[in-house]
Amino acid sequence: MSIILKNICYLTRNSIHCRLYSKNVLRRRPVRVLNIPSNGLQPIQDENLASKLQLTRENLNDGSVGFPKGQESGLIVPPYEKLEKNDPRFTKTLTILKNKKLREQKGKMLIEGKRLINDAIAAGMILETIYFSREKELAELKFKFQENVEIFKVFYKTLQLWSNLTTCPGIMGVFKKPTTETLHILSEPVIPVTLICDNIRDPGNLGSIIRNAAAAGCQNILLTKGCVDPWEHKVLRAGCGGHFRIPIINNIEWTQISNYIPKKSTIFIADNSADISESSVTPEFINYDEAPEEEVNEDGEIEMKKYVSTNEHDQPVAIDETYNEPTELEKFQDIDLPCHLYSGIRFPKENIVLYVGGETHGVDPRAVKLACDYGGEKVKIPLENSMESLNSSFAVTVILYEIKRQLAEKYILK
Repeated sequence: MSIILKNICYLTRNSIHCRLYSKNVLRRRPVRVLNIPSNGLQPIQDENLASKLQLTRENLNDGSVGFPKGQESGLIVPPYEKLEKNDPRFTKTLTILKNKKLREQKGKMLIEGKRLINDAIAAGMILETIYFSREKELAELKFKFQENVEIFKVFYKTLQLWSNLTTCPGIMGVFKKPTTETLHILSEPVIPVTLICDNIRDPGNLGSIIRNAAAAGCQNILLTKGCVDPWEHKVLRAGCGGHFRIPIINNIEWTQISNYIPKKSTIFIADNSADISESSVTPEFINYDEAPEEEVNEDGEIEMKKYVSTNEHDQPVAIDETYNEPTELEKFQDIDLPCHLYSGIRFPKENIVLYVGGETHGVDPRAVKLACDYGGEKVKIPLENSMESLNSSFAVTVILYEIKRQLAEKYILK
């Protein structure tokens, strides 16, 4: 009987041991419990710490604690409306702004990031709508709280979905696209240079050209048909606010380019593929003749190479179809215009036209024809280490600041 009892005890101890220490059992360490007095916790003795902890929702509105009245976060923000995830007031607007054709029809532009938005506001652009995700971003915008500006709070993930940037800045601004007349009023030209950009298709390249041309103080920028849209988001980012400080005329046909150039202009073509003229050791500025007038035949009638049409504003527009005639352009493919170092040319005091083409396509024959019509030449920047060409934006910048330097010296001598 005693042997049976011993076996039962042995089996019982083993079963308890297995149950307590098996792998499937969650073991917990003992927790020490403090006995709290019946009268509750003792008050904090440190008066400074106690005064900080006594800051409650009721006295957050008190100006003495450093928070503006009515704003618990300490930020001064205008009234805004919260939008749901797929609110059409956001999705429909962004759909229009993403499409080039619809964006041009509506006359709007989309800008991301508080820095570029503030730059557009400072330049005098008209702000229409703001989309943001955090009040901090909204509070850092430097604009007056106007009733005609719509302000909407959107989920960050929604903004991120529609953002054009790798890292969404959390704020977008919809502005009215400025007209050329508005930019003429807002801009402050310093040098009498009209810049022609032809076949510039890289957004970053065109944005840099616009930025540098505005910084140098050019009069305006002409973009021929085929250039990237200057109001596209990548161009706006690379422009760093230059779009708002210099008139930009886009989608110009070669047949109409003479309408944007004064008759007494001098064309300079930036071309590093041309050879420098040997006869111009110390080149002097040539007084070029005026642009050729229309040819008159034997009957006293004007040749119909050029005729006059009207634009969307009912203004007369001269059209020269010779810029579209292949047989006419073949004559200018093999013409070698005189080429000089950019620093060896005496630039005129007014009506300077600087042409720059795309790096891959080079100089268009129509640009050579334009230079021949107005009397012009090529300029070249010397390169070392067997390099063939410079970035278009950098080449433009070098030449523009050489023009600016020469004009500044002439004014000082006067």
